[in-house]
Amino acid sequence: MNTLTAGTIAGEFHARRVRGLKADVLRLVEKVIDDGVFHGGRRVRELEAVAGERWSGHAAATSSGTMALECAVRALGIGAGDEVIMPALTFVSTAFAVAAAGAVPVFIDIDPRTRTLDPAAAAAAMTPRTCAVIPVHMHGLMADMTAIAALAGRHGLAVIEDCAQAAGATDTGRPAGSVGDIGCFSMWVGKNLGGLADGGLLLARDPALLPLLRKLTDLGRDGERNTHHLRGSRGRMGEIDAAVIRHQLDLLPAWTDRRRNLAARYTDALSTLAFGTPGDAETRPHTYYKYPLTMPDPASAAALMTHLGRTGITTEQVYPHAVPHQPALREITHRTTDITVTLDLLPRTVCLPLAPELTDEEADRVIQAVHDFHAARV
Repeated sequence: MNTLTAGTIAGEFHARRVRGLKADVLRLVEKVIDDGVFHGGRRVRELEAVAGERWSGHAAATSSGTMALECAVRALGIGAGDEVIMPALTFVSTAFAVAAAGAVPVFIDIDPRTRTLDPAAAAAAMTPRTCAVIPVHMHGLMADMTAIAALAGRHGLAVIEDCAQAAGATDTGRPAGSVGDIGCFSMWVGKNLGGLADGGLLLARDPALLPLLRKLTDLGRDGERNTHHLRGSRGRMGEIDAAVIRHQLDLLPAWTDRRRNLAARYTDALSTLAFGTPGDAETRPHTYYKYPLTMPDPASAAALMTHLGRTGITTEQVYPHAVPHQPALREITHRTTDITVTLDLLPRTVCLPLAPELTDEEADRVIQAVHDFHAARV
C-alpha cells in the first residue's frame, strides 16, 4: 500500500518502481527459491557477464557501492600513507573506503557547472604521496574522464570511478566505469538501476583484477568454501538481487530516455526563471539520477523547499554537507584544499522529483509550484 497521502509527490520513486515490477519480481524470486541457490549462482554470473559486456569491462557483483569502493581501493594496492584525491561533493562512502585502507582522503573542489571533480584542482592538490584519484559522477553526469585520465597517465595515478549515480552514463561514448582502472557502482534500490535493497558492482578494465576482486568480496575465498586466501569481506550479492538487477538492465535504456524527457520538460519550463538548471556537458550526456536546481542563495533554496513541501512535493539536497565537514571526519586523517565552489553550491541546491515513474501530470504540477514560488517573490 502506498503510505503517501493523496496528491503527494515523493522525492524518490523506488517504492513506486518496485510495486510496478511486482509481478516480475515475484516471478524471479520464485525461480530462485525453486532452484535453491541463493549466493554465487548463475544469476550473479549472468548479471556480471551482461553488465561487463554492455559497459565495456569485467564485472564482479558485490553487496553495495560502499563495498565496491573498499574492494577497489584494496585491489589497487592503496594503503597507509597514500593520498587519494576526491571531490568534496560526494557520499561519505568514497572517503570511508579510502580511510579503511589506511590512506588519506584529499578533498578538492568541483566544476561549478557539472558538480564533478575539477581536473585543475586535482592537479594542484597533488603531492609526492598522491597515488590515486576518485572522480565521482554526480547526479547522473560523468566527470571529465578525458582530462582526468590524461592527468593520471602523466603522473602514474590509479583511477577509481565512483559511478554510484551514473549507471548508463557515457563520456565520448565510453560507459561510466570503463575509463578508469575500476568503476564502482551502487545498486541500492533507489538508484537508476537497483535491486530490492543494497547491491553493488565492480567493473575492472583489466581482467587480471577480477579474481582478486571476487576474493575480496567473498572473505578471501576462491571457489572452495573453507579456504580463505586473504582477508576479504562478506560482500557478495545474493541471487535474488542479481536476478532483479539483471531484469532491470534491459529496462535501463528506456528509463534513461524517460528521465531525459522529464528533465527537458523541467528545463524548458523553468529556464526563464532566475534559477540554474542542469544539462549535458560536452561529450557527456546527462542521465538525471537527480535534477538539481541552483537557487540564487541559501535562503531562497530553503524557502522553495518549504513552499513545495506545503503543496505535497518532496525535494532533496544531495548533499547538504560537504564530506570533510561531516562529524565522522574528525576521526579520519584527511586533507582539504580550497572547496569554495562546493560550499557555495550545496546550500543553494534543490533537487526536484524526477524518476521514470513520475507522470507528466506530476511533473507539470512541480513546474507550476516552482513558478508560483517565483511569482510570489518577484
